[in-house]
Amino acid sequence: MNVGRPVPRAGSGAQESYAPELLYATFNQDYGCFAIGTQTGFRIFNSDPYKEKMRREFKDGGIGMVAMLYRSNYLAFVGGGRNPRFPPNKVMLWDDASSKIIAELEFRSDVLNVQLQRDRIVVVLRNKCIVCSLEAKPRHLHAFETADNDRGAMAISGGSESGILVFPGRQKGHIQIVDLHSCINLSGTQDTASPVAVHSPTAPQQAAG
Repeated sequence: MNVGRPVPRAGSGAQESYAPELLYATFNQDYGCFAIGTQTGFRIFNSDPYKEKMRREFKDGGIGMVAMLYRSNYLAFVGGGRNPRFPPNKVMLWDDASSKIIAELEFRSDVLNVQLQRDRIVVVLRNKCIVCSLEAKPRHLHAFETADNDRGAMAISGGSESGILVFPGRQKGHIQIVDLHSCINLSGTQDTASPVAVHSPTAPQQAAG
């Protein structure tokens, strides 16, 4: 979830300390670990017992969004904070074993949510949910149009053998349920009779529309 307060614009007169160090927090798929993005890098913690497992500090900017792939060495980043390390319209795939970026995905608008699942990367833009392959050279597999989704609402089933993706439909109050691996829409749009909200430890708590 996005836990950072808005960063004041330069010259606004607001104190720089208004922007906290902690920008983002999210669990991995089995909730055994969680990651946080900060103004200077990222950290990973074990959930129970609570313990910091690792941290990476960068000299050139913050991580506004981080996604884990179970307990593997692969993570996805989006820059954020006072001085973003990466552009807000890019998803960077990080291999912590080699401490370097191994691939990147660039979009025409800011990335609002990103999640990893087995061999897939799911990226949410304001009016699209995009599925790409998770590999050294990610391939664009499918793009689903959505209603205005300014908070990046999206959820993926957490089981290692599961691949169910849920995100807003094209109309406010509708959702789409998709098989993540085949990109087949399982049930069309489902009318919820109210604005869609996501309440998941692996995604921001958000409302669409």
